[in-house]
This record gives sequence, C-alpha cells and structure tokens, in this order.
Amino acid sequence: MGVRFGTDGIRGVANAELGAELVLALGRATARALPARSFLVARDTRQSGPLLQAALSAGLASEGADVVDLGVLPTPGVAWHCAHRQLPGAVISASHNPFSDNGVKLFASGGLKLPLTAETAVEEELDRVLAHEGRGPRPPTGHAVGRLSSDPGAAGGYIEHLVNALDGRSLDGMRVVVDCANGAASSIAPVVLERLGAIVEAIACEPDGTNINDGCGSNHPDRVAACVVARGAELGLALDGDADRLVAVDHTGAATTGDELLALFATDLADRGRLAGNTVVVTVMSNLGFRLAMAEKGIEVRETPIGDRYVPRS
Repeated sequence: MGVRFGTDGIRGVANAELGAELVLALGRATARALPARSFLVARDTRQSGPLLQAALSAGLASEGADVVDLGVLPTPGVAWHCAHRQLPGAVISASHNPFSDNGVKLFASGGLKLPLTAETAVEEELDRVLAHEGRGPRPPTGHAVGRLSSDPGAAGGYIEHLVNALDGRSLDGMRVVVDCANGAASSIAPVVLERLGAIVEAIACEPDGTNINDGCGSNHPDRVAACVVARGAELGLALDGDADRLVAVDHTGAATTGDELLALFATDLADRGRLAGNTVVVTVMSNLGFRLAMAEKGIEVRETPIGDRYVPRS
C-alpha cells in the first residue's frame, strides 16, 4: 500500500512527506495513467509552491506530456481553465492549512475532480514508479519529450469569467471587505469586486510565501467581521489560501452558514429561471432547515455523499 489520495488530493509537510521526489513520481504516474497530451498546472502562494510545481511539471514532461504553467491561481480558476480548454490539470496547494504544508489536487479534463477509477489508476501507477517498475529503461527522447510553457494571461481570463458570471448585474456602491488569506486570490478577488462596481476594502492581500492563512482568511472570520463593522461595510468575504472556501458575514459582522448561502443562491437562480432542473444538489451535511426552505420555494433538493467530487456529477 503506497501513497493514497485523500478527499482533496495528496497533502503533507512540504519537502518532508511531500518531497520533490514524490511529486516528480506523481507527475510521471499521472501522465501514464491519464490519456492526455497536455496538462495545466498552477499553485497558491506558499513558499514551497514553485519547488513542487517544478517537480510535478518535470514528471509530466518526462513522460512526454506538455505542461502549461498558469501561475498563481485559485483552485476554482484551475478547474475553470480545465473545463474551458478541455484539458486535465493540477493545483499545488494545501488549501486552508499552514504554509509549511502543501499538496497536489488533480482535475480531469472538463474541470471535475478525477473519478475514483482514474484516481486509483494514478495511485497504482505511482506505486510502480516508486518501485522503479513500469515501462522499461527508455523514456521519451527528442521530439517526444514534453514541453513546458507558461500562460501569463491565465488570471486575466479567469477574472473575465467571474465578472461575466453576474450577467450584467453590478455591485455599484456596495461597500465590501474581502480577506484573501494572503493566498491565491490576493490579486484576483479585489479586482473582480471593483470591476463589478463595489467599493472594496482588501485585507490579507500581501502574500510573502509564509503568511498564507496566518491569522486571516476563512479560518479566522473574526478579522473580516471586525473590519466590516469598523468600515461600515455591507458585506464581508473571507477566502482560504486557494480560494475554494468562503465565509461570508453581513453588515453586523455575523457569519452566514453554508446552507444559508446555498439557499440565497438557489432562490436567486430560480427566480431568474436559471436554476437547472429547478434543483439544488447538496451533501448529507445540509440540514433540515435548508430542505424545508427549498420546499417552500418549490425547489427540489438532491442529496449526495460527503465530498465535492459527488456534487457536480449529480
């Protein structure tokens, strides 16, 4: 039994449990197990990010896959690029964990997490790579070696996608505090909110490689709450290091629950005729109050097991 994926990929202390050699091997295994000629790779703002991204990219390229470096980008941004370009990808991040940790999350072509069968195939191939078994002594050479390139416009493309997602609506004049956890959204979230017309107070937007999630972000919503009250803002948003987790607070600094946010989003989409199948998909963790609120609106609730891999496939 070798290295195994958890709920959010492989994680560990960077350069210890998650060393460059392991991530290099993971890159090789991923290129062997997933039928793709090109991969997208990004990272958050951790000090170890460039090291581990280089290792993963080298592993992919050593098996003949081309790799496009998207730079620092939120995990949802990587998923969007994978869907937009119909390519598999990976993000180097440990989400809300301390800066000393890091991890690798893999996405299938189309932007969804790998199905369990594909994840198992990568794990089995990784075991073979680490045991120095596999395809024999002749790796790709010459024109067959994968190419590494970068896309400096990746963040800009994701910003445009987020702005356009509001379908022409705006946040004109709304005072919003956003806490970016000194993470991957530090140069993206404030820009998006400003483009939408909000008056933005941005905090924890100065990543130095070691301050990601440090006393800020969704792990510490009291900081954004205090800033909302002090500035007289109408809304506060606290993200985590890779911006796939959100805690929102109202004008009083009171935090909203995930179920409350889902209810707001589902109701808004239903009122505008944009809720597909007039259905909202939740995990078993959502409470009875949410289900009753949706029933009052005539919105169907579909339930999945815990794990974000199940929600988009339902």
